[in-house]
Amino acid sequence: MSTTFIFYYTNFAFRFLFLFLFGIISSENLICYFLRYTVSSNSVILGDITMDLSYQQLAEIIREKINSNEYVFGLALPSERELAKSFNVRRSLVRSAIEQLCTEGILKKYHGKGTYFMLKDIDFSSKHFKGMSELLKKAGYDPSSKILNTMTRKAGYKFSKIFDVSEDTEIFQVLRLRLGNEQPIAIENTYILHDSIPDIENIDFQIYSLYDLFRTNNIKIYDISHVFSTTKVHNTDARFLNLENDTSVIYVDVTSSLIDNQVVEYTEVIVRPEFSKYYTDGIFKNGIYQVNAQFVI
Repeated sequence: MSTTFIFYYTNFAFRFLFLFLFGIISSENLICYFLRYTVSSNSVILGDITMDLSYQQLAEIIREKINSNEYVFGLALPSERELAKSFNVRRSLVRSAIEQLCTEGILKKYHGKGTYFMLKDIDFSSKHFKGMSELLKKAGYDPSSKILNTMTRKAGYKFSKIFDVSEDTEIFQVLRLRLGNEQPIAIENTYILHDSIPDIENIDFQIYSLYDLFRTNNIKIYDISHVFSTTKVHNTDARFLNLENDTSVIYVDVTSSLIDNQVVEYTEVIVRPEFSKYYTDGIFKNGIYQVNAQFVI
């Protein structure tokens, strides 16, 4: 404990005691005033004065909480108000710390949603599966997605066979519209085991890639298979893709599995024909790009 800390704390303690003894403040108010002067291991708040903790130090504390997984990848960080309360500091200090981490690329703010931390550099395998967003970016598109629906449901007969689980096992479903440069590309209906990713119902899939979530949860995708066929769109699907009824499109079944062949993801895709090439595997292995898709006529 620093000499400065002892001086300020003792000074304010005697000041409040003096006011109480001479009847200037009541015992209830004395307690209330003292609660304002909060002491923690990292900082001291004296009215509006914050001591012993810079925004750089606070940024380092937040960084450590991210590295230790105290802040969960896929979920928004606590709000500035909550962080200020948690660390006993001013909101302006929190704001400065967050801005520094955003500049470093560790955090990113999304208007109306909150602040999220970005994927750390993790590589669990010699295979690197390039997700559709990554492929679209490489092709010069600005990828985005719109969540149409999410729900938790029982596996039932169909998904119990796909995932090799009981029919009562909970499956999490994400229905989303994929876009590039704000133009509709595909409708994806994704199913994964509910318990495979913590807090999955609270994750914003407009921000985070499913494969990034797999990686941060140590789910090592070994193989992704695709089955292509053709179909026609009608009604709601046609409207979402900005197509006329009965327009021919590509239908893709995507199955991701582990090295032991355990399925961890199953996705049904309806994609505009001109974008179907982005649903090939996109595997880089030993520096060579390999396409591994099964075509069904």
